[in-house]
Amino acid sequence: MPALVGRVRRWYGRLLDGDARAGRDALVVLLVLTVVLGLLPLALPYSWPPSALVLPLVVGGLVLPRGRLLVLVCAALAGSALGAALQDPHCVRLGVTLVLAATGATVLVANRFRHRLGLRGTQGDSILLELAEHARTLARLPDRLLDWHFDSALAPAGGTSFSGDFLLCTHRPEDDLLELLLVDVSGKGSRAAARSTHLSGAFGMLLGRVPPEAFLPAANDHLVRMGWDDHFATAVHLALRPATGDYRLFNAGHPPAARFRRADGGGWDLAAHGGPALGLIPGAPYPASTGRLAHGDSLLLFSDGLVEVPGRDLDEGVLRLLAAAEPELRTHRTQQELTRGAAEQLVRTVARDVADDRTLVLVRRLGPAGVPAPDLPGRGKR
Repeated sequence: MPALVGRVRRWYGRLLDGDARAGRDALVVLLVLTVVLGLLPLALPYSWPPSALVLPLVVGGLVLPRGRLLVLVCAALAGSALGAALQDPHCVRLGVTLVLAATGATVLVANRFRHRLGLRGTQGDSILLELAEHARTLARLPDRLLDWHFDSALAPAGGTSFSGDFLLCTHRPEDDLLELLLVDVSGKGSRAAARSTHLSGAFGMLLGRVPPEAFLPAANDHLVRMGWDDHFATAVHLALRPATGDYRLFNAGHPPAARFRRADGGGWDLAAHGGPALGLIPGAPYPASTGRLAHGDSLLLFSDGLVEVPGRDLDEGVLRLLAAAEPELRTHRTQQELTRGAAEQLVRTVARDVADDRTLVLVRRLGPAGVPAPDLPGRGKR
């Protein structure tokens, strides 16, 4: 039995890989199954449903190429029509034949797109799951880093696993440099998610491999070369030195990052807007906005899905987000007391039922307010 199971698995693997012989074998098996399922209702009219002919059509739609699938659909329809002609005084089988015809047409249309991609069986689902896991890996934030705490939440529109927003993170301890990138691709739905998946891979190869000041210009050049008509992406790029708290923010048409100052009663500062969205203007400049996070300070990076409300001013949405975040950021906590989840709670509070992708990143430097960040030898203040 184990040997038989192994042979079936190897045959199924060849079938999914497009092996011609395995495809012919699959067609023969499904045709035999179709004949059997077409004869059983004639032999057992009161115990076997003629609608069982749907089963080989569904399986064939997953594993057969278009031409062979068409042969299978014709065989199923012929078997059902023959049964209706031989034994069906109440014309019930005629209705079943019509349902089979509709099912066959649906399977053929679905198979057309799978065939164009060269996908069979559940290969497409496996690829999508792998891409989603890869995106989560690229977006993983540091768990423990000196006196820093990082938290993020990504809430795609419709609750899917893919989003027009994506987050990338890279950390180079030897250079005392941590980089975070939040990107929002224009549009909504599956097309925006597809472009987001493409860009996350391309930008993931760039982030951490070029100087921070060169990243957005390189990303912009990439989108310009892609030539996506009427499509663009906004981005905010954080380059942080954890040892000192010094940071640089680069913005490409994205909502500005917000810094919370916990000292002196607390307060908010919005970073400069920076340059235009990516993919619009070749050679566009992206100047840096600099600052330093003291102990107790925080940074918020967010996408417009959190703050944009149709018919209302964008600044109103930003103020609503900052007001909701301030009680959490004002509270002093140690590294041991903090757990991830604050970002998700903020997303639910500010934009629970929003038909847009929503992303929020919290960067917190822990410690008592008013304690200055230490200077490294040879590094002056900004």
